[in-house]
Amino acid sequence: MIKARLGTDFDATVRRVFPFVVRLRVSPDVLTALGAVASLCAAVAFASDRPHSAGFLLLLGGFFDLIDGVVARAQGKSSSAGAFFDSSMDRLSDLFAFAGIACGMAARADVPGVALALWALGASLMTSYTRARAEQKLARFEVGFMERGERCAVLIAGAVLGLLEFALWIIALGATWTTVQRFVAARRLLRELDATGSDPTASAAPQGV
Repeated sequence: MIKARLGTDFDATVRRVFPFVVRLRVSPDVLTALGAVASLCAAVAFASDRPHSAGFLLLLGGFFDLIDGVVARAQGKSSSAGAFFDSSMDRLSDLFAFAGIACGMAARADVPGVALALWALGASLMTSYTRARAEQKLARFEVGFMERGERCAVLIAGAVLGLLEFALWIIALGATWTTVQRFVAARRLLRELDATGSDPTASAAPQGV
């Protein structure tokens, strides 16, 4: 939702805030991989009961995730292969973070906490899965408010502020609701596509992308 609201101004906004990114000569894929490594380090910190450190490591990973696409477009290296790698690393990063939280809670024998972390992980993955499946048939599918940017922001804030369990509840409930929204909307749109043979989202799709 954050990127969708910025729309075509997203790259310009990132360049204004971080003007040095357009001068980077690092491969966008390397930046994407560094984001996943930062999330893995955050998972280790969560498992070691160091949520503040984990929060800052997730913030670092989020920074790499924020700029990799901007750098790719600035270097003229934007590609479907790069987008696939980025999306795959995003899912892996999510898995790392929530698995680390679950391990940390398991070490403290916090069974409800483990269940909550797994719920947040499952709901997060489902929000991404439902969109990916819908966009195999639809030109555009942006439904729901708890996308990855929002989930990362909530998790980072919860870790840094010492409100991790509260953050997990927000993510679990918000991602579950977003999954339900996407399931209902995708079924409706795909049924319309089957009935008419015309993609109902085609007119809303961005041009020249």
